[in-house]
Amino acid sequence: MLLLALGLLIPSVWAQNGTPLAEAERLKVEAELTQAAASMQSLQCRFVQEKTSSMLAEPTVSEGLMQYTAPDKLRWEYTSPYAFALVVDGEHIVREVDGKAEVIDGNSSRMVQGIVNIIMGSASGKNLFDASVFDVKLYDESDTWCAVMNPKRRDMKRMFSQLVFHFDKKTNGISRVEFKESAGDATVIRFEEMQVKN
Repeated sequence: MLLLALGLLIPSVWAQNGTPLAEAERLKVEAELTQAAASMQSLQCRFVQEKTSSMLAEPTVSEGLMQYTAPDKLRWEYTSPYAFALVVDGEHIVREVDGKAEVIDGNSSRMVQGIVNIIMGSASGKNLFDASVFDVKLYDESDTWCAVMNPKRRDMKRMFSQLVFHFDKKTNGISRVEFKESAGDATVIRFEEMQVKN
């Protein structure tokens, strides 16, 4: 239910137009991106999410606001076309719908915790290169670094076939995230008007 509400489990396999990085360069870029994430104290931005699905004639577009405060606070709020928020404070997770708050037990569900970790990673860039969870390939796409991540864990494979993160080279911050569902649906989230405090 959480997955559907978030709309994050949602283009076909994305073509990679960039140049694959050699191992030494990949490790260097991963370290730089991880360091940039670790130094970030807070982040606020708008996001635009576009979901494509074989069940829908047209892509659905949602907009919202995201606030992240290190080390583990996040508010992911949809403002259009509906109102919905996910609030994370450490291990405490609350879903807000129509002014009503519902506590979600992330500890009892590895899947829920995995989704929260991905959202937190999307916000901060932290822990994205965990080799125990994802097989990661990095590409140089001129203005961005592109991290193509294929899940290793069975529970993650049931949800996602691939995740793609785009990092702005000037800031080392995340500019776009693409989620491809195992069933073929996909979601693209673009981050805009980023305000970062280090």
